[in-house]
Amino acid sequence: MAYFTEILAEGADGYRPLDLDMRDAATLDDLIDMMRSAGEDGEAIAVIEHEDEWFGLVRLLADDEVRVFISDIAAAEESPYADIFADYLDSGPSTLDDSEHFDAGPEHDGDDDDAEDEAEVGMFEPEADAVWGGDADIYADRDVTADELMEQVSRYQSDPARVVAHIGEKAGFADALGSAG
Repeated sequence: MAYFTEILAEGADGYRPLDLDMRDAATLDDLIDMMRSAGEDGEAIAVIEHEDEWFGLVRLLADDEVRVFISDIAAAEESPYADIFADYLDSGPSTLDDSEHFDAGPEHDGDDDDAEDEAEVGMFEPEADAVWGGDADIYADRDVTADELMEQVSRYQSDPARVVAHIGEKAGFADALGSAG
């Protein structure tokens, strides 16, 4: 599976791809320095997408604020870009509070056979969903709410390019991202 990476800078005429190689960044600070070197008045965005698995976005705002979102921190940890996202790989979702949990179903009264209970749990256990990390509000100011982003990530988990394209359309960088590849 292939990686797609691109760094875009926002200028007076919208976003444009930069001729920078993300593989030259060993850390998030290195990547931010590369993005800063664009010399534009607007923001810069780094997109990393691993076909059919995960994506990461790094957004450097004009005021030097940095926002990061990773759709699957376990997959990012196994990638060549793990060092860039090192500070976020054990973060997990920051918008869920501790009271949110899934109901395991009705309690058993203890009369059932333990082996039978284990077989039932195994039969109905759902696949584990990817755990995201970073800031789900990364583009809230550009009309992509955290709820919308999470719905997209959940619905299109095996098609990260689709989620990135959706975010790009709403945030204004889709055309530059499309012209980069």
